[in-house]
Amino acid sequence: MALTQSRIGKAGLTGPAFFRFRGFYPIYTWAMKNTCALLLFCLLLAACGGDEGADSPEQAATNFLEALQSGDREDIYAAVTRAEGESFQNIDDRLDYNRWDGCNIEEFKIVGTELDGNRAKVTVLITREINDQPVQGEELVVCVQERNRWRVTMSASSKLFVPSGKKPE
Repeated sequence: MALTQSRIGKAGLTGPAFFRFRGFYPIYTWAMKNTCALLLFCLLLAACGGDEGADSPEQAATNFLEALQSGDREDIYAAVTRAEGESFQNIDDRLDYNRWDGCNIEEFKIVGTELDGNRAKVTVLITREINDQPVQGEELVVCVQERNRWRVTMSASSKLFVPSGKKPE
């Protein structure tokens, strides 16, 4: 006698018992174990986050300035705080050019760091090219700790790091 849906329901064979009765229980068990393992792995990966940021304020400033020199927007977003990175990315997505390409930083050297809790002021000696002439000057890069990683906060750093939103002629 063939089992019908009503007969299976009456016998109480629903869920895993249905699969066991029909011979699919090994497949069901394997799929459930692997699905749970995959979900746990994804959750762990999401909790760990990326490796953005730096171990020290000096490294954060170096990463930021190197990203400015290269004009790589993704590296710039990764070097600054999350809120500023998202804000810059939203602005940059609306522009039809890369405003970070116009950086005139030729060389830089970290000359000092002042640490105050989860905030650090990194003094950098920067050589910029202005009117085809190298000009040196000290500028301030402010770093903050965000999720135990150091990132640059451009809102408190030297305003010369933020490019204008106007397309060059």
